[in-house]
Amino acid sequence: MFNPTKAKVQLKLSVNRLQMLQNKKNMLAQQGRKEIARLLEAGKEESARIRVEHIIREDFTIEALEIIELYCELLLARFGLLEQLKTCDPAIIEAVNTIIYAAPRSEVKELLHVRDQLAAKFGREFATNAMENKDESVNPRIIQKLKVQTPDPYLVNRYLEEIARAFKVNWTADPEMDHQLIGSIQGEFIDPINHSVEQPMRPRLQEKSVSAPKPMDTDMDRLDLLSDLSSLSDPPKSAPTTTAQPSKRPGQSTSSAAPPPAGDGDGLPDLDALTRRFEALRDRR
Repeated sequence: MFNPTKAKVQLKLSVNRLQMLQNKKNMLAQQGRKEIARLLEAGKEESARIRVEHIIREDFTIEALEIIELYCELLLARFGLLEQLKTCDPAIIEAVNTIIYAAPRSEVKELLHVRDQLAAKFGREFATNAMENKDESVNPRIIQKLKVQTPDPYLVNRYLEEIARAFKVNWTADPEMDHQLIGSIQGEFIDPINHSVEQPMRPRLQEKSVSAPKPMDTDMDRLDLLSDLSSLSDPPKSAPTTTAQPSKRPGQSTSSAAPPPAGDGDGLPDLDALTRRFEALRDRR
């Protein structure tokens, strides 16, 4: 049976656990990069290639955890829709389906409790369809990031090059091998990771169209999380309240007053701040 209080508590616990897990994996990945740099410096390229595959998989997982965290915060911000409506509102349907899909594929046990609450709310059939993605409502980036697969050899080379550059190791991939890998690309490519020094990205094939499309149109793997926010009108903002300022005593400074805390009074994430986080994650593409 659906319990709103338990669902909200488990969502908050999931957000905290997701943040802790991301920090832990980032620290371990940084240590792994240092070890890979030492292997490249020692000329042990094959060992470095094997170890960098684990770094790539961890980077995929970290990005998936970040997206799931944002979805949990979105459900907290829109918890009224989750609690009051009998059917899943379009404004949260992608978040609900993605969390149900990702819960058993992640290392966060609190997400399993959230999944059980969502299944109790919308029915077992709804949860089964989300697990199998029958309605294609699950975020495609989550499916890509959590998929068990061998990293692309071209991506392995790019990781090794960026790790060598970051730790000032004299190593470059064989240009002839890269040319062969690029020439063997067939079909549609889904960008696996973000642009950054630690997370390089494979170049996209040249489009046949003469005019260069806009960056947002060519990004096949852009983040569509903002569709949840735009499909529902912004909630009315509460009227600003004025608080009587205490009379200033001689010698007392008013600059020491603490700024108002962000978010709602019950600890829920602020909707405007959450929207900015979605925008920032999309801009990283």
